[in-house]
Amino acid sequence: MIDREMVQQIRSELGELQPPVLSLYVAVNPANPENAGRAWALRARNAVKALAAPADIEQAVLAALDAEMVPEARTLALFAAAPVAEARSSTVTITRLPLHIDLPLLDLTNGRVEARWGEPYIAPIVYALDQYERTAIVWLRGEGWRFFEVFLGEIVEYTDVFRNVESELWREVSEFDPHRLRERLRTQAMGNRDRFARRMENIATRYLQRLAELTERAMTHFGLRRLVLLGREEATKQFADLLPRTIRQMVIAHVADLPHPDASLAHVLAKVGPILEQVEQAHEQELLDQITRQPGVWGIDPTLSMLQEGRLSVLVAPWHLNTDVWMTDDGLLAGSREQAMLLHAAGEPQSVPLRDVLIDICAAYATRLEFAAGPAEERLLRDLNGLAGLLRW
Repeated sequence: MIDREMVQQIRSELGELQPPVLSLYVAVNPANPENAGRAWALRARNAVKALAAPADIEQAVLAALDAEMVPEARTLALFAAAPVAEARSSTVTITRLPLHIDLPLLDLTNGRVEARWGEPYIAPIVYALDQYERTAIVWLRGEGWRFFEVFLGEIVEYTDVFRNVESELWREVSEFDPHRLRERLRTQAMGNRDRFARRMENIATRYLQRLAELTERAMTHFGLRRLVLLGREEATKQFADLLPRTIRQMVIAHVADLPHPDASLAHVLAKVGPILEQVEQAHEQELLDQITRQPGVWGIDPTLSMLQEGRLSVLVAPWHLNTDVWMTDDGLLAGSREQAMLLHAAGEPQSVPLRDVLIDICAAYATRLEFAAGPAEERLLRDLNGLAGLLRW
């Protein structure tokens, strides 16, 4: 699992890479028939050799490609940098990241491989680390509960870590034994079924209230901003009503229960993963709806113009961003050479891939960048000319 500490480590390692660097992205999803028998490795090796990088860099990358790949990986990102003289090391620096997700800002049309030699191309990784949301899952089982975190297509379960969040709440919740409690109350009720049912309902409600408090503290402790409730519909709805309003607003989905209370992490992710994709697709469509209602702005030149005037709060780009734009000597962007000359007549503008510069220019103008995939991407390309933005004013 890529946790918050690992995110910082990855960002630090990538930030320290000094050009020239070999940057390699490979689509390795084993579900794709084109990757049967690790066919992706051969395509990647050919792409690396075609770069004509120094022999030590090439050999280090080829060796890294032979390393074992986790079966759930969908994208392999790999960076190789030459030894730094000041470090007194003759070893090539290799950063190898098997990711459980697809990445934007890549052109994988050429054999599903993108390879570069020169400036490190880390924009796709940086975007994923910064923009993908961490999501909590609370599974309300019939006789207990489980807590998970999903990030970058990976899932981890938290258990006794809650002792550090709220020790008393943790003790009260973890010691809850419904079997023992049910037998004791049945004896006390002396055959009065209504009394027994009321007592059990009250105890169950108090238990859920404690669990709601623990969930609130856990969300804050782990810095989570999205929550999925998994379980029987009546249980998840009751639990949501008990959550504080700020946490209740983070609930993005109620998911039907799993049949087995001891389901593996893979089964939990398989159940929740498609729901998370649906939520993201709905968010992208709503964002495009908002842009067309505001009204916002769309089209390459109009959107870039508003961006560079500082008027966009959000810019939406297609997942497969293969558009070239023109950059002036002073870094301004335009969709055509003629428009670029109008922005800055001195000097000859240069054609650059928009995906190479989009993250930096959005950051420069404090504009949030989002990518549309699937149906939302098709709509963006068909109806909004490939680029759109939400106006600040």
